[in-house]
Amino acid sequence: MKSLLLSAAFGLAAMSGAWAQAPAAQDFVNQAASGGLFEVQSSELALQRSQNADTQQFANQMVTDHTANNEQLKAAAEAEGLTVPSEVAGPQAEMMQTLEAAEGDAFDPAYAEAQVTAHETAVQLYQSYAEGGDNEALKTYAQESLPVLQQHLEHAQGLAGQ
Repeated sequence: MKSLLLSAAFGLAAMSGAWAQAPAAQDFVNQAASGGLFEVQSSELALQRSQNADTQQFANQMVTDHTANNEQLKAAAEAEGLTVPSEVAGPQAEMMQTLEAAEGDAFDPAYAEAQVTAHETAVQLYQSYAEGGDNEALKTYAQESLPVLQQHLEHAQGLAGQ
């Protein structure tokens, strides 16, 4: 299981290198939507499986914040005529499968590590797009979303003991 999580992390890290330059608007929407959906779905799973109060509190916050953020992304993207994916894809889908397979005491650390990886990737994506994106409405959305994503990353790192 750990190797699957590491594989997904390497996949996300490799993708983040491509984000050194801002992606095109539709690519940004695709990646941001997949990441946001992963946050909600993985956190809903954590609410079902975790017995740890800190994990539960963090997961609740992720569901609340990322559900709202996903709606903001959808509104901004659709106003620009862009399509918003409705399913987790790519490395986030692999991380979701890894979390679904984690049971018992293995779940909480896997969830915490997945949250760190997902938020590191999201911060890089949003930062890159906020600085050099090709769509002003989406740049504004990325700029406004970035501080919360950075807070989530710090909280996830604390949860993971980093």
